[in-house]
Amino acid sequence: MKQVLGISCLLLFVFLATAAMSESFLIPFNLENLMKRSSLFGIISIGVAFVIITGGIDLSIGSVICLVGCGLPFLLQVNYVPRGDAVVVSVGSGLQNSGDEAASASLELSRRIPGLAEGDRVRLSGGDRDNPGLYRVTSISETVVILDPRPPLDSSGRRLTRVYPFTYSDDRMAVPGHGLKPRDRVAFVLEDGREGVTARVRGVAGEHLELSEPPPENVAAVVALDRRPRTSVPVALGIVLAASLAIGLFHGLLIARLKLQPFVVTLCGLLLYRGITRGFTEDQTQGLGDEYPTLKLMATAELVQVSTSGALGLLGGLLVAMGAVWGWIRWRRRGGQPAAVLPAAVSVILGLGLLTSAMVSANTRPKIAIAVAADSEVTADLPAGTNRVRLEARETGGPWVALDEIDVRSTGGRQQLEVPSLETIREFKPGDWSQVRAVVVDRSLPKIGLPAPVVILVIVAVLAAVFMNHTVHGRYLLAMGNNEEAARYSGINTDRMTVLAYVICAGLAGLGGVLFVLDINSAQPVDFGNFYELYAIAAAVLGGCSLRGGEGTILGVVIGASLMRVLKNMITLVDWIPTHIEYAIIGAVILAGVTVDELVKRLAARRRAQRIREVNND
Repeated sequence: MKQVLGISCLLLFVFLATAAMSESFLIPFNLENLMKRSSLFGIISIGVAFVIITGGIDLSIGSVICLVGCGLPFLLQVNYVPRGDAVVVSVGSGLQNSGDEAASASLELSRRIPGLAEGDRVRLSGGDRDNPGLYRVTSISETVVILDPRPPLDSSGRRLTRVYPFTYSDDRMAVPGHGLKPRDRVAFVLEDGREGVTARVRGVAGEHLELSEPPPENVAAVVALDRRPRTSVPVALGIVLAASLAIGLFHGLLIARLKLQPFVVTLCGLLLYRGITRGFTEDQTQGLGDEYPTLKLMATAELVQVSTSGALGLLGGLLVAMGAVWGWIRWRRRGGQPAAVLPAAVSVILGLGLLTSAMVSANTRPKIAIAVAADSEVTADLPAGTNRVRLEARETGGPWVALDEIDVRSTGGRQQLEVPSLETIREFKPGDWSQVRAVVVDRSLPKIGLPAPVVILVIVAVLAAVFMNHTVHGRYLLAMGNNEEAARYSGINTDRMTVLAYVICAGLAGLGGVLFVLDINSAQPVDFGNFYELYAIAAAVLGGCSLRGGEGTILGVVIGASLMRVLKNMITLVDWIPTHIEYAIIGAVILAGVTVDELVKRLAARRRAQRIREVNND
């Protein structure tokens, strides 16, 4: 618990230092993104903590994330296939006009196009030639159609696609006989046969379609496109998560049964899984595009929106409650000693400070001093969310006098107020004004959303903490880390526990890979997940996990992951810190933290040994 308290203080120090050095740090968008990324890395850090506690290591986490993150969009890839198309097998002559050339041509198709009738229009696609335009079906018999005008004689091998006429009014498109369903698409076709942009079908009511965007100008017809996903969402999720669990089982069996070194096994996995990913994706970027918006909510949804002051108040109340409960437990265990509640008192004091800050922030009306020019307008920056300000002025040594109240359009970006010159102000309201200020009268406080990954992290962390501290298997893992041979002689199936640890680690890495790709919506096999295993291991070590095994807490791991992300955010936002030395700074902080922790442990061990000697001498 002392280690958790120490890493918590370090996190608080880095957080406050970054807030003091960068105005952009406490912007709601940055805080939301920081919480999301901390949660994602926290999930994979909890996984690697299980392995480290047993005395092992897993270097393949980043490659497992790459495999899952690229495999999921690969399995969910969606193709849109035209409704009513066939391949042209051959082209023959049709009806003759008064000249020597045929006015139309007959085409033999690979199959009959369902619903195609005389008078319908079609287009040719594919091949090297440009589309000369749209064609009308003048006659049809099974797989032979006659088109007018005559298509090129070298159209064999191209695709003949039916196009549908439409009418558009009141943001709805009427397409007779379309046969489409929601989430299908329509492609707009010009009179010259060229295919333009596509639009998603949002709703269907008979012949009427509700589209994601209106048709462009000069559109002659539409092509109905059926949505054909490679697999369904449950199947794809099941495959990638089962693959990650299988990887963990594979690692565990190699280490437990063949007695291979964890470093060697997982290092080979690091290379193997990324190579496999680059192979089946052909090194092409994978992504979901604008598909599966509901699935993406797992990583992008904001479950609760609270104001900045409300968020500070909630955090402060949580710290006060946690500190009070922790202090009461320590006081009872230590026989009522006052010194036992000192660590918990830090949490209570910090929580009370945040509660006070929240109340002050909610009830404060910012006052902005404005350096007004004598004969020209100036621009003053306003706090975010300002709706209305009161412009005040005063003479030297006199009271502030209200000049006017001005409505300000509230935006998510930078808000500014145009302030007239002193000459203009004196003409508007006579007086020897020397100072001007703007008082915020009405303000919509910025709101912070709670990202969905935070909730997932809390669920994973609670389950992991209960498993580790309140189940026999969790105790077995800790015992293995302290002394595997002694654990084996005491009757623990150490091989089974080793396999379990690696399965949990790979499973959480797979879950992290799913959330990462749903959040970013793009994954490049060559670098997706690079160095993630190092961030996860560093977070676990900072959180109190000993690389020798046998030590570690889930809460400490989560705090360690948050510290890593806050450090990275600080390097990005603080101008005077060069971003190209990011890894050097993070490495130095980790090394310093681990070194201090080791020195404190040695000092504590010396003190315990000295007390034992004193007791024995007495």
